[in-house]
Order: sequence, then structure tokens, then C-alpha cells
Amino acid sequence: MSPKTYYIKTFGCYSNTADSGTMAGMLEVLGYELLQVPEFKTEKETLQFVMKDADLLIVNSCSVRQKSEDKVYGIGKVVKEIKDLTGHKPFIILAGCIVGSVTGERQRYDFATLKKKTPWADLYMNPSQIHELPLLLKKEGLLSEWAAGNKVIEGAQDTATHAFINISQGCDNFCAFCVVPYARGREVSRSKEDILKDIGRLVKKGVTEITLCAQNVNSWGLSVKEKFQIRTGSNQKLPFAALLREIHEIPEIKKVSFLSSNPFDFTNDLVDAVSLPKIDNYIHIAVQSGNNDVLHRMNRRHTIEDFTALINKLNKVKKNIEIGTDLIVGFPGETREQFMDTVELVKKSNFSVAFIAMYSPRKGTVSETTFEDDVPSVEKKYRHDFLTKAWKASKKKERL
Repeated sequence: MSPKTYYIKTFGCYSNTADSGTMAGMLEVLGYELLQVPEFKTEKETLQFVMKDADLLIVNSCSVRQKSEDKVYGIGKVVKEIKDLTGHKPFIILAGCIVGSVTGERQRYDFATLKKKTPWADLYMNPSQIHELPLLLKKEGLLSEWAAGNKVIEGAQDTATHAFINISQGCDNFCAFCVVPYARGREVSRSKEDILKDIGRLVKKGVTEITLCAQNVNSWGLSVKEKFQIRTGSNQKLPFAALLREIHEIPEIKKVSFLSSNPFDFTNDLVDAVSLPKIDNYIHIAVQSGNNDVLHRMNRRHTIEDFTALINKLNKVKKNIEIGTDLIVGFPGETREQFMDTVELVKKSNFSVAFIAMYSPRKGTVSETTFEDDVPSVEKKYRHDFLTKAWKASKKKERL
């Protein structure tokens, strides 16, 4: 009897990528084999192949933007098409942030609404339930007797010599526009012992480069009270900076990266840790806007002056550092003049990477319930295109 096959379709950020790696590792310990999928020209063709041949499909969803959710909802058309054609449908688990948004104590909207939109899903699993995957599969009768009794379940996030490792789950920042505190729940840090154990296991498999992942790595290991008292530019010691230094001393590890950081708690201690030679030259720090009034409405705990001072410090301690960021245009109440402050910030900062998004209200978030979405879509599109061109021009200028 041939082993059952699985396929994981991942949407969204690095945290979802790490979660998918963890689930893949669990499934392989449980006797599943990854479905070998040929290279197709389109995503639809890939999904059609998976629907016909896989026994288990996990859709690891993202809900940061409406477009992200719509991609997941669109899977239903392919499910129906293949089932009508072949009579086959894999067992489908809908996981990730869409499910997180309708479960737990921070629900953005009701579970019934999601189920109505995804009737093709057989099981729902939020991000906090990942390590319950074996138990959930057992309840559905999808494991052999051997696998059901196997207690040695460890996730694997590695690909070749690189691994993503989640160091915490969730977020307590509640930026006005963001769904993450609802989708991933309260911020909970993993223990240093578990993180180092993961790294030790991965090193034995040949991993030499790791990326530490969290919604905000800076606040790893801090209590809620502590993290809201910390400010950029302070000399306060951070547990995360100490963790970086400890991992840096592991001989087999050649490069350490981390995603993602916020400006408001990037202390001098962390700046100093970044100067270490094994720490990656690329640092991602989400600024979101170049205007202080907009940042205040966004419930961001930094000013543009804070951000600029931080970037200057990082440029001093690490030669050839590359800074990436996230930016939102058209946030409620943002005037053209305030938008131009963001343009000026981009022109002088020379960001290596800039993820630029047009604001869209996300159901249940602070901005959706508090502010009117008063910047017209045509204006948002104009600002998005203008800022994108300004960023690309700044990159060309940097190369000159």
C-alpha cells in the first residue's frame, strides 16, 4: 500500500512559511509523503494537479489584505471543477490567519461567515493549533495505527542549508490597520531552550543559516508591561539581543537573519547585536508612514525622528547594511501633503526593499471601526504608483 501524499499551499509571510515547514515535518514523521508536483505555468494548473492526486491538502492562509483572503476563497472553484471531473477531492485543512481571525478571544468576525465562504474545507485549524495537527488527523481517522501512537513529533523548517524558526506567536501591538493580533492571538514567546534545541537539530541536518521569525522579534522574552515601556534609542537590554549573541556563538551557524522588527522598540542593545559579523546585512523595519500625525492614528509607537535616528545608527555599526520596510498609502485622513512626507522619507532612506500597500479596511480592526475610509481608491492608486516610482528612483540613485 503506497503512502498517503500531502501538499501545503502557503500564502502570506515568513511566519506562515515557517509554520508550513513545521507541519510538513510533522506529516513526514506521521508517514505522509510530499506530493511531487511538476512545474506548471500557472497557479491554477498546480492546484488542479494537487486536487486530482493529493490525499491531504493544507491551505495555510493569510488575511493581511482582502486580496490575500480572496485568493483562498477562489480555491473553491478549482475544488468543484476537479471533483465534478474526477469525483476526487483531497481532505482539505484550512489553516493560518483567516481561521485565526474567526476563532479565539479576539475574533474579528464570526466562524459561520468563514464556513459559508469555504464549504470545501473539511477541517479548520488556527495558527495556535499547529502542534495539534497529529491529534486532529487522528480524530479524522487519517492516520495509521503506528502513526497515531507515534509521540516523537518534531517540526522541520529547513530547506537545504537554511531554516526559518518561529521564536514567538501572536502580537499585542494592535496597530490600527492590522489583523495580526486577531489572527494570531496574544504574543507568546517560545523558550530559549526550545529554540536552541531546534537549531541544534537543524545543524545536524546541515543547516548553516537561520532566520528567526516573529511578528515583532524585538519583544521576544518580554512581559506585556516590559515591552510597552521600551522605546527606540534607549539603552535597555533586550532578551532578543542576548539570544542573537548566543546563536552567533554556535560554530556551525554562518549567518543569522531575523524578521520582522518595528522601530519603536529597537534599542541600542539590539543595534549593537546587529554589528556582529554573522548577523545578516539585511534588516527589515516597518515604518508604515513618513508623517507623525498618520503614525499616531495608526497607533504606531514611533516618530519619524525616532526612525531616522535608528537608521543612522545602523548605518554606522554595519557597513553595506540594507534596510527593508513596509509602507501604507491612503490611510484614513492622510492628506496629499502628509503622503508627500512619506515620499521624502523614501527618497532619503534608500530602502533596499519596500513593500508598498494601499490601505483597505479590514473587518473588525481599530481603523475599520473608528475611521472613515475617506481617501478615494483613485487617489490611493495614484499615491501607490507615485511612491513606487520614487522608491525605484532612490534605488537607482544609490547604485550610481
